[in-house]
Amino acid sequence: MRKWIVLVCILLVGLISPASTAHALPEAQRIELEASDGLVLVGDFYRPESEEPVPAVILMHMLGRRRDDWEILLPVLVDDYGMAVLNVDLRGHGETDGSTDWALAEEDVQAWIDWLRGQEGINPDAISLIGASIGSNLAIRGWANDEKIRTAVALSPGLNFRSVTTEDAVEANADRPLMLVSARSDRESAIAVTTLFDLTDGNALVRLFSGSRHGTDLFDTEYSDWLITAIAEWVDSQSQ
Repeated sequence: MRKWIVLVCILLVGLISPASTAHALPEAQRIELEASDGLVLVGDFYRPESEEPVPAVILMHMLGRRRDDWEILLPVLVDDYGMAVLNVDLRGHGETDGSTDWALAEEDVQAWIDWLRGQEGINPDAISLIGASIGSNLAIRGWANDEKIRTAVALSPGLNFRSVTTEDAVEANADRPLMLVSARSDRESAIAVTTLFDLTDGNALVRLFSGSRHGTDLFDTEYSDWLITAIAEWVDSQSQ
């Protein structure tokens, strides 16, 4: 009953949209990290000023896109919520060369996690993963593979994108926090979101919006501000 109530109520969230605010990001540190096969992975690292170790987030984009897809969410996480953010180009995308290899991309996620844990000023036990489309499948798998990851946020996940599966990962981690987002008319992802939510024990947040936008294209909608705030607040609440 608890799950049914959550799924029905969330259909109204697109009616709420808080005001946008201006942001000024700290300067990004360009990161080059060698993957298990020798490929150089590229990302940007943002670390807010803080006297205490801060929680951190890794962002993973959609197929055929690059890390600048997150430019609207990134400043909210860093400036408003005081999180460090590692924004990466997946292999075969953006400034990360090579060809797409999704099995190796899953290994890359763990390589980025391990790198982030070793950075000064980062709380190594408060790292979360956020992804869009196939990046969300990678985020879910990275969350499942590393029990210390606090949560994953999946924008428009699938049950199987390019053989990157999610059902097995969620079923094996049913009691861990997870946020799942989709547009209702984005049929494949909407089915995935409800299927994955049913596999959890209820410690999950679901947002189903009107329309058919997919992944980070959900930020180009009338409910963009609301969604951005919901993501940031969810990650922040799981990082305490």
